[in-house]
Amino acid sequence: MRRIAVGLAWIGALAFATSHAMDAATASYTTARDRAIAELNDAAPHMPDAELVRRDHASLQKLGSMMEGIVGPIHLEGFPTKGEYNLDTLLKEMGFGMLDGMSVKSDDGQILAVVTTESLLRIWLAQNSEDLQHPPKSGSMDVVDAFVSGEFYTSAMSDSDIAYNKYAELPVDQGAGIARAILFKPYQDYPAPYAPTGVLVAVMRGNRVVLFRKALVAPDIPECSAAYARDSKKAREQDAADRGAVAAGRVVGPSVDRDETLSNAFIHCYALRLPRTASYPALVREAQALVDLVK
Repeated sequence: MRRIAVGLAWIGALAFATSHAMDAATASYTTARDRAIAELNDAAPHMPDAELVRRDHASLQKLGSMMEGIVGPIHLEGFPTKGEYNLDTLLKEMGFGMLDGMSVKSDDGQILAVVTTESLLRIWLAQNSEDLQHPPKSGSMDVVDAFVSGEFYTSAMSDSDIAYNKYAELPVDQGAGIARAILFKPYQDYPAPYAPTGVLVAVMRGNRVVLFRKALVAPDIPECSAAYARDSKKAREQDAADRGAVAAGRVVGPSVDRDETLSNAFIHCYALRLPRTASYPALVREAQALVDLVK
């Protein structure tokens, strides 16, 4: 489940600026964003809801114009050249803390892209290390680690409590830059025993970063479903035995999250067997097609 990012360390942008070159437009944007977030959330407890929404919307419009200038025209075949500001709200509630950038849907509405810069991505990663459940080694999650992390895409692209669970990485030719692709399934509880329903792709070319999300049809793998059903039956039997032991006054072992264990085992099985399925080459081609959109 995605955690609501109520305590992001927005001051981290200043630390980033001391060790990385940041252009004037990006520096002006992060300063204006941090100021707007602080002022709005300080005023929130004392402000009527209607006025709070109005001020949030007005601030988003101003910051969106600044972001549009930083990102510039969007050059992706099959997409409009102009997108919308990717931040959903400046209030520290559901939808807060998404990746700074511009979001745009393909002309057919099937693909979502978020376009940003390497500078903004690295600032965001430094600020969100705790929310990404990634203990920072040098102040932030590594770009490659982020690009294959379900938590990264959840925090960067999802404005709801829907999380993106990674099933498997797909091999793509990254060309002159960095590119990664993962199969995923959105979920609120545990995603097993169902197949993934989409692909997430991240590409970095120079200072340009593009994230893609696209729905697709991935195969069911009967061996994994059968193993999940067998293990689930054993888990239910064990739960019943534990309840009976407790009722009889006997001591049982420490409680475990059997649903999480079962889900992780199913996904491991799926990732292991997926490359042997007839559908696998087509899935890789779909991911590669998204990578190739970024010139």
